[in-house]
Amino acid sequence: MDDQLWALCFLDEGVALSIISRKETRCQWLAGEEQAREFVLTDYLQHVAELGELDPDQHIAARERFELLMAQYPDPQVLTEYLNDLTSGLTRIIWFGPLQALAEDYSDFALALRAHYWDEYGEGDEDPVTPVPESDWSYLVEAMDDFLLNEDY
Repeated sequence: MDDQLWALCFLDEGVALSIISRKETRCQWLAGEEQAREFVLTDYLQHVAELGELDPDQHIAARERFELLMAQYPDPQVLTEYLNDLTSGLTRIIWFGPLQALAEDYSDFALALRAHYWDEYGEGDEDPVTPVPESDWSYLVEAMDDFLLNEDY
């Protein structure tokens, strides 16, 4: 599996959650950072605009703000914090970054996913913080769907 694979995972919340009355999590896998950032500016922003019922002028202003934040904060975790501040009450990004970081990172979300992964795919004696070897990343991707639907994060 390509170590450049990126994911954008987000959870609809607040007003959106009360409308759909169930947990709605989406995870989009993308072929690298450039495609992931473009997805944020197009598809994800469109989703935010629909949830927030933005008019066309507000949508343009939101895109300009997203672009400014992306230019100012290239680090995915910092960018995520700022984007989440803008979309508070509508949707929340729970992961934006490369698959490699999910497999090796020590952020709360990556650690929780790996604990779930080792519980499902391990032999029972693995430390939940143990990085997932690159040869098993495809299984980590498989574990993501079940994790997003059934775990709290």
